[in-house]
Amino acid sequence: MITLGLGGALRTLTRFPLPYRELEKEQRILFWFPFVGFLFGLFFVASSLLPFSVQIRSALIIVLSAYLSRGFHLDGLCDFADGLGGGWEKERSLAIMKDSHSGAFALITLFCVLLIQYAALQQLIEIPLALLLVPVLGRLNQVIAASLLPYAREGEGTASLLVRSAKPYHLVLPLLQVVIILVLLFLFSSDYALNALVASLVALFMVFLLMLISRKRLGGVTGDVLGAVEVLTETAAMLGFLIPLATQGLSR
Repeated sequence: MITLGLGGALRTLTRFPLPYRELEKEQRILFWFPFVGFLFGLFFVASSLLPFSVQIRSALIIVLSAYLSRGFHLDGLCDFADGLGGGWEKERSLAIMKDSHSGAFALITLFCVLLIQYAALQQLIEIPLALLLVPVLGRLNQVIAASLLPYAREGEGTASLLVRSAKPYHLVLPLLQVVIILVLLFLFSSDYALNALVASLVALFMVFLLMLISRKRLGGVTGDVLGAVEVLTETAAMLGFLIPLATQGLSR
């Protein structure tokens, strides 16, 4: 079941066409979400070692992230932005999110988020811990949203089975994985332990803010919301990781 759970998580979150037999309990793949984020981080660290300028390497990481995930999360972000921006009633917002066309809200949000990521990565590109931790936090926060909120639509959808079968206790082990990482960083006096903690807290604040908005406007989460959660909490984690660095620079 462990292998099947990992295979299911990889098929759900990446473009890799792995052989996969459907699990009887789909929610078991949630345990592996942070690990899949760690695999993304390994690709990012490898990209950061290429002999190119900081700007090129930062852009490559963004492109690689979109490629490895099939652009699935970015698409969810766009649909989420259009749904919230174009509809004030639940059913209207959900209908807009289901539409395959992208509107002004989607394009503006996508541009702004990728611009922030590009700028942040230029400062994080030489810090392997940041490149590993940020995608882990993005996937962890998907688990939090899926485990704590109901599915917003009445019928079936991309993430309907996963969200409806997920319970609050399913986030305990994924969350414990990240807590252990943070504890180890402090125990071994890592130079970036504080940065990692701040990044985690800022990402956690972002996911609860998104959950509050989704609950109020949509009545829960959808696959698009989970995609938006990944992108926005990852972006928040990047900025959170930079906060201690910025304060250190101001104190000099």
